[in-house]
This record gives sequence, C-alpha cells and structure tokens, in this order.
Amino acid sequence: MNTLKLLNRQNIKNRVSILSIFFFLTFICQSVKTHAQPSDSEDAKLAAHYYSKGEFASAEEYYQKLFKKYQTKSFFEKYYDCLVFQEKYKEAEKVVEKQIKAYPYEISYQFNLANVYKNTDRAAEAEALYQKLIDELSPVQSQVQSLGRYFSGIGAYDYALQTYEKGRKSNKNGYQFNLEVAELYAMTNQFGKMIDSYLDLLEYSSGYLKTVQAYLVRQIDFDTDTEKVELLRQALLKRAQSNPTKTYYNQMLIWYYIQKEEYAGAIIQSKALDQKQSTRGRHTFEMGEICQSNKVYDKAKQAYEYVKSFGENSPYYTLAAQNILEVSFLQVTESGIIEKEKINAVSLEFESELTRLGKQPNTLQIMERLARIYAFYVNEPGKAISLLKEAMNIAPTAIDKARVKVLLGDVLVTDNQIWEASIFYMQVANDFKDDKIGHEAKFKNAKVFYYDGEFDYAKAQLDVLKASTTKLIANDAMQLSLLLQDNLGVDTTEAPVQLFAKADLLLQQNRYEEALTILDSIKVKYPFHSLSDEILFQKGIIYSKQNKWPEAASFFEAVATTYAFDILADDAIFRLAEIYDYRLNDPEKAATYYKRILFDFSGSLYTAIARERYRALKSI
Repeated sequence: MNTLKLLNRQNIKNRVSILSIFFFLTFICQSVKTHAQPSDSEDAKLAAHYYSKGEFASAEEYYQKLFKKYQTKSFFEKYYDCLVFQEKYKEAEKVVEKQIKAYPYEISYQFNLANVYKNTDRAAEAEALYQKLIDELSPVQSQVQSLGRYFSGIGAYDYALQTYEKGRKSNKNGYQFNLEVAELYAMTNQFGKMIDSYLDLLEYSSGYLKTVQAYLVRQIDFDTDTEKVELLRQALLKRAQSNPTKTYYNQMLIWYYIQKEEYAGAIIQSKALDQKQSTRGRHTFEMGEICQSNKVYDKAKQAYEYVKSFGENSPYYTLAAQNILEVSFLQVTESGIIEKEKINAVSLEFESELTRLGKQPNTLQIMERLARIYAFYVNEPGKAISLLKEAMNIAPTAIDKARVKVLLGDVLVTDNQIWEASIFYMQVANDFKDDKIGHEAKFKNAKVFYYDGEFDYAKAQLDVLKASTTKLIANDAMQLSLLLQDNLGVDTTEAPVQLFAKADLLLQQNRYEEALTILDSIKVKYPFHSLSDEILFQKGIIYSKQNKWPEAASFFEAVATTYAFDILADDAIFRLAEIYDYRLNDPEKAATYYKRILFDFSGSLYTAIARERYRALKSI
C-alpha cells in the first residue's frame, strides 16, 4: 500500500489499470519475501546436509519446522531420528504419541514408540506394545504381512512368527504366509523348518511350484550347502512316499536331481511321473532334452529309449528316435578327431532309422542331418544332393522348404557347384526378403560371387546386408565387406584376395590341407600384404574345424595380440575364450578372455554371452 500512496503523491499522469498495479505489487511482495527468508527447498537441503554430517541439533531445527508446516511422514521420521540421536527421548515420546493419536492405524509410529521405550529402560512396555499389536491384528493379509515385516526389520523374529501364526489362524483356508515364515526360519538357522514351510506352500497350491523352486535356489547352494541339500532330499523323499498321488513332489525331485546333476535319479522320477499322469513319455522326453543340452549323452539316450518303449502311438516317439540319432552324431563329432569308422557307423544308423520310419514330413530333420553327414563328414555330396531334393518335395511348410534349399546350396558349394548353389540361395532370398533365412541366403549368395572373384557385386550385396536386423548376419556381412574394402587396390593386382577367396571356398568344402597351402602361399608371395590378420584368423578356424584346439588357439592368440585393435580382434578373443572354456578345460584363462570382451570391446556382438559366462566361471 505504501507503494500505491507514493504513486498517487507523484501525480502520475498516465493512467495505470488497477490490474497492472496488482500484478506489480504481487511481484514486489514476492521479491521481498524471496530475499527476506530461505525457501522451503533450501530448508530441506540444509536439513539433509546437517543430518548427513551427523549434526543432529542443527538438522532438528529444520526438520521440526518442515514437519510442522507439511505434516509429512518423511519429515517426521527425520525429526524423530534427530531427537533419538540426541537422546531427547521425552520429546520423541511426546511427538510420537501425538502422531499415534492422529494416525492410530499407522504401524510405524507404534514401532517408533517401542524404540523410545527400549532406549529408556522400559523394555517391558515395549514388549507389551508388541504383544498388543499382535493381539489387535486384523486378519487382512496385507496387514499381517506389514506387521511381520516390521518385526523382521528390527530382528524381532519371534514376534514376526507370532504375527504370521495369528494370521494363519485367522484365515485357515487362505494363504498361510509360507514364504515369509520360511525366510524367518532361514534367518534363525532352522533349515529343516524352512524347507517344510516352502514345501507346505505346494500343499496350499501346486501352482507355486516354480516359486518354491526359485526361493529354494536363493537359500541353498547345491554345491556347498551339504546340510541343507541333505535336509531337502530327505524331506522330498519322505513327502513323495507319503503322498504318492501328489505328483508335484515327483516334479520337485526331478528338479532337485537336476540341481545336483544327478541325472539318473531325475530320469527315474520322470518315468514315475509319466506313469502317474499317463503322459506317454512326455516328462522323460523333456528330461532327455535336458541331459542332451548338458552333454550327458548316455543318460539322454537312456531317456529317449524309454520314450520309444511307449510305441509309435506316443506323440514323442518320432522325436525320441530322431534325438537318439542326433545324440549318436554329437557323441562322435564332439569327441575330438572324428574317426572314420565311427562316423560311418552313425551314417548307417541314420539310414536304418530313416528306412524304418520312412521319408515323410516327420522325419525331415533326420534327412537333413543325414545329408550333412554325407556332405561334410563322409565326402559323399552326391548322396546328400539326392536326399535333399527328395526332402524338398515332402517339406510341410514354405519355411521348411527354404531351410532345405539353403542346406542344398551349402552342399552344392562343397561339391564345387557354386552357381547351382546360387540359384537356390536366390530363390530363398527372394521368397523371404524380410526374414532371417532370406538374409542368410542372400549372404551366402554374395559369398558365391566372392568365391568367383566378382568382388564389386559381392561387396554391393554385403553392404546392403550390413543393415540386416539379424546381428550375426550383419556382423559377418560387415567383416567380409571390410575385408574387400581394405585389401582391394592395395596392390596393382587382386591376386592375393582371389587366393584368399579360393582358400575360403576350400574351407567350406572341408578341404583343409589345400586351404592351408593356399593361405601359406599368400604369405610367401605377398609377405607384407594387409591380409595378414585374416590369414591368421582363417587358420584358427581351419584348425578348429579339425578339433586341433591348441593349434587353433595359437592362431587366434596371434590375432588378438598383434592386431588387438583390428576388426577381427573381438572375434579372435571370443573364440579363445570358448576354446579354453569348452575344449581345453582352463576356466581361469577362459574368464580372462571373456573379461577382455567386456572391458575392451563393450560394443561387441559377444558382450552378452561373455558377461554370462564370465559370471558363471567366477562363481565356481
């Protein structure tokens, strides 16, 4: 108002609207207020600053002010803490009691009051308050869980158990707080009761099967917790024997044996489950798949043979027969140097089973695998080509037919019929332009032109594929494109790249010694050519194909060391990691190489796998 009088005394000639004066005055008042005292946000910042520094007297002043103004629980808690830390228990008790009166159903304030009692040598009053909370507890599940959590949070496990027991009695047909009670037993080292509490949850509802398994894994290390593991085994066996009709205990035993990697026991339980549920081998088939994925091939075969015993009317019969063949193939090809007699025996096994089952859509995968054996292992590409042409005619879907065509193209490449292969690749690329298999076919077709020395056309196709949504194909296309870009035009002749492409084709044809000879000739004729890293890498691949793992590792190590910042470095390091991880049984070295991927090549295609394996190896 003083400002308004001043304006009148000065006889301002220009008329100012009342509204304009109002806004002007408002602005003046706000400015004065802003500069005259700290804002609430500044109070909060100062309060938090003093609190974090342990200067509770100063923090109390601000938190008291903020709490009185806003009455929020967060400001109250900090104000209360400041009082307790300064041992101002009378004031703390007074403000807490006031809050309880205002909010009688807010449990946290009751615990604040009990804390004051305990700090002032009134433990009996605290105990009485705890008991009162339990006695007056509502049967509502959320309130039971809330009170139980508060007791657990202060380490009052007996009261927490009493809380859940009260909740159980109040709602006998509902959820019995098994997970919460089990956790309390775990905290108090009552592991037998912990296990029983988890398993009792299955009695309430078998739908909790996966939940129980997940919680048990958190509580039990199956490699080191010998006592807990044995308690779990005894509990499961006892319940399974006492409750033969409750199949979820068989499922739990299967899960238990898998955790222990005791696959024989898991198969026994799978068979029992199939018999109880009349599932004609489904559970045992699934167990066979688990054994197969874990490379326990003898047990996988045992499981599949049992499935076959249900006869051809079982929906899993053909799949089991197919997987037995696949396991036989894996046993021979993953054992190291492939012995001719053994792979020939596997070939005969496939042929015999195919004759028995017949060439039909259900046996398409058997035909494909047998074609691979003919083409890539026993050097009979003619048989493979003939078999795949039959397979094309019985493929049940367009995508199945496309998959057979791509494989046929691969076989034709090994038989040096690269342009015939190109026809099939182009057909698939045109039919599935936006699909993964279409991109794969297009990449393989680009390689045909690369093998034949048509580098410009090959590079044009590869550059398109670099944008593929399929990361692996995009990565392969980019690498081959860069190989052509970096190594063409370096010399006056394309001869080194042509030789390298020829060696690459020989590698695809499994003519390893010839490929090595050509790669060595490039080093002799063009000792300083920029293909040096590609040649080392290619040699590593060739020796890997021959299962000569130490030799392969030496070449990949040369790439990783000498060309640490080149495009092939992360590929070489990842291959080294896998060789030491899966082939040379050196987990420490494997972890070192996985770690290099994570720290030196964080954008690599292999980062996710490297992180997963690194964590697994470091936890051993």
